[in-house]
Amino acid sequence: MTSKTLLFVVLSLIFGIFAVYLAQNWLKSNASQPSSDQSASVVTMATMVPMGTIVERKHLVMSSFPDAIISKGSVKKFEDAEGKITNQKIFQGEILREEKLNKKGEGSSLASLIQPKMRAVTIRVNDIVGVAGFLLPGNRVDVINLFNQDGYKTDIVLSNVKILAIDQRASNDENKPMLVRAVTLELTLDQAEALLVAEGRGTLQLALRNPNDNEAINIAAINKPEPTSAPLVGLAPKSAPVQVSKPVEKVLYAQSPNRNEKILILKGMQEQEIKVNN
Repeated sequence: MTSKTLLFVVLSLIFGIFAVYLAQNWLKSNASQPSSDQSASVVTMATMVPMGTIVERKHLVMSSFPDAIISKGSVKKFEDAEGKITNQKIFQGEILREEKLNKKGEGSSLASLIQPKMRAVTIRVNDIVGVAGFLLPGNRVDVINLFNQDGYKTDIVLSNVKILAIDQRASNDENKPMLVRAVTLELTLDQAEALLVAEGRGTLQLALRNPNDNEAINIAAINKPEPTSAPLVGLAPKSAPVQVSKPVEKVLYAQSPNRNEKILILKGMQEQEIKVNN
């Protein structure tokens, strides 16, 4: 065996041993770290359910997901979801979360959808006020008041308020226009008072918002009346009293009193004749 051959054999053994050493270290490091493929069981939706649905066992299914995509608040037991009411639409296959459920109280399911310190107030609408039937539960609207006070005026009464129900439906499972006669809004007590006052003062109009538009409206600034420096043409200011001028006396003609003649005096539109004696 030549020296070159012996050198190649020795180098091959060294590289082989080094490769085995690296492989063993890699296997040990992976075995010591927790597996990223660990999974857990959570409750998911077996079917799509609209807002206001009382959750039953038939709506639910248990599924396994990696721990990395399971967020805090996910429901992990059927018992934690059964009998509760959905406060929004939940789609099939979606992981059920606690914040999408409300506890069912006494009375109708609509009462359980009302948030704490809020109230449900219903107003009558028609095809125009109801935005041609495009309103659905869960939409948000602005409320505009039209009234007659020395001419027609408008005020923005409420802004970005939530629709709880239309007629007797609190779910939006049918995503198509539907003419309704009543709309129920979720309001605070102060908002409810302002709405009822505006309804008694004039007519109401609902303005549908884009669901991604959450811009706040400064209602007080918009409704603040602007001072006018001059009255409108054809309208007299309330504070200006009507001035009635006295009739102007004009002597149309006069003759000498030495001739026992007459003097004719015009007062406004009336004539007065005065006799003059010698």
